[in-house]
Amino acid sequence: MSKTRYKNQKESNEAIAKAYIENNYTNSQNKLLLVSKANYGKRSSNVCYSAVDDKGMNFYEFNNNAEQNLMLIERYEWADFSSVTIDHSIAKSVFTFVGHGENRDITIEVKGKEVEQVIRNHSSMEVNVVKRPVWTKVLGYRSQTTWKMFMASTVYTLILLFILHPLLPAATHNFIMGLALLILFLSIIGLFVGLIKPKWVLPKFKIKTRKRVLFSYLYLIISCFFIAVAFTDGESTSTPVSTQVSSSQNSVTVSSKKDGADSSKQKVEKNDSDKTAKEEKRQKAQEQAAKEEAKRKAEEQAAKAEAKQKAEEQAAKAEAKQKAEEQAAKAEAKQKAQEQAAKEEAERKAQEQAAKEEAERQAEEQAAKQEAERKAQQAASQQATTSSSTSSSGNYKPFENDPSDDQQSNMSCSGQIKGNKNSKIYHVPGGAYYDRTQDNIVWFCSEADAQAAGYRKSQR
Repeated sequence: MSKTRYKNQKESNEAIAKAYIENNYTNSQNKLLLVSKANYGKRSSNVCYSAVDDKGMNFYEFNNNAEQNLMLIERYEWADFSSVTIDHSIAKSVFTFVGHGENRDITIEVKGKEVEQVIRNHSSMEVNVVKRPVWTKVLGYRSQTTWKMFMASTVYTLILLFILHPLLPAATHNFIMGLALLILFLSIIGLFVGLIKPKWVLPKFKIKTRKRVLFSYLYLIISCFFIAVAFTDGESTSTPVSTQVSSSQNSVTVSSKKDGADSSKQKVEKNDSDKTAKEEKRQKAQEQAAKEEAKRKAEEQAAKAEAKQKAEEQAAKAEAKQKAEEQAAKAEAKQKAQEQAAKEEAERKAQEQAAKEEAERQAEEQAAKQEAERKAQQAASQQATTSSSTSSSGNYKPFENDPSDDQQSNMSCSGQIKGNKNSKIYHVPGGAYYDRTQDNIVWFCSEADAQAAGYRKSQR
């Protein structure tokens, strides 16, 4: 029962892995052709599956108990390889891919010839199939290792013995047992002789060594021993049966002589009861087989439904994740657009503020210029008045400080127009450099007097 449960579980895992792989190829441009278990060299201890498509081969690691059931290990493109060497056996096929880089060894279980056909139809690789005798493809003989062939031969002989034992008639059991004992005796003699002179007991073998003698004749001794034991048991079990049958026949004969009618009736009733019991047993066996078959189908159906549900859940999670990423991308784009708009708005406001300040500055400069012109006109009129008065008096001369001590010698115009004798620039009260000018001062009573003396007004 446990073996059956394990087998069903194994088939369920393979069905689940296949469903995941098919779902993984849903949005792929490659066409999935077949799925098979594989032995991937770098992760030979894990359960791996190969997905063969029209352009290459994917290798997946499958773990039904992990959060991520299916994980892509590596992909091979047919175009990356120039040739492939294929070694087929009964249970598996070994593919050696040769390309520009390092070679790749892949073991495909069961579907090796189908993979070979895909490579021939969908790639330009040179395909080389290793030709071996049929017996070298059997499990145990592929490596040509002596001890492996010895073990395989012994196991296969026992299996053949269990198959032939019930098929051969009981009359041949004594002959087979005697022949097995004879060969057993001769094999023991041959073993001792071969360990001394191997070529005497290995006439048709190319390699004549004591190791070959040991394994060959030891195989014959073990096989003949099991044959003799098996057919001896068959003879011992058949003898009581025949004795029981003969005794039952005798009892039936005696009873028939005593009362023929009663015995015939009992015999008919016994046959009818035996037939009824056999029919009931057969019917129960059929019912049991039907129940087991129904249970197995129900488990397979449940496994397929579970695999389909998990695949749909995985697809839904992937779709939800994709939508969330798209939503986040849209939100980020919207935020960037808002930030860009705010930045542009700030720049526009800054430009408007700068333009406004520039306009105010120009207006102030214009007003200052107009004020300066007005004052210049007033000073010109005053100068004209002063010059007329000065010319009439004929005694005009600006008041200067004593250059040696910068002390004012005449205070009549002090605090009005201050001129610098060296730079020929005059400053009015309230100007930026009025208080700073302290050396070489010339005082004027009006701007007209300063301009008449060859001085120009400070710009600040």
